Amino acid sequence: MNKDKIIEYLEDNDLAEIEEIKVEEDLLVLRFFYDFDRDELAAAKAYANDECKDEAESEDWYEEYFLPYLNDIAIDNAGEVIEDLIEEFDVEAQYIAYETDIDSYDYCEFIAVICEEGRNCEIEEILDELEM
Repeated sequence: MNKDKIIEYLEDNDLAEIEEIKVEEDLLVLRFFYDFDRDELAAAKAYANDECKDEAESEDWYEEYFLPYLNDIAIDNAGEVIEDLIEEFDVEAQYIAYETDIDSYDYCEFIAVICEEGRNCEIEEILDELEM
């Protein structure tokens, strides 16, 4: 498994601040971020304004509409990159997303476990081992 090529692939597909958490010959645990662009933030705001009956930028506006919209965008886009990576490099991968919040909604954080095909790649077990 070529760690450098995998990281380069993620960077080339607009995933940012990639950090190596654990590296073994057949296992790679990475932290990375999906940064929202202006258009995505504007679309989330427009959606929340259209759907929410409460005042714009109220707690309900953020929690029920704006932030879930952004989370869905990040998960869809990062998930597509991971799926393409699986095909491109013949590896297995699992990932988790940490939901955005009111204080930091310009990005979404992810952890991914990438391993060679056939290796146990259970993200929960690996993150427990790493005490994350």
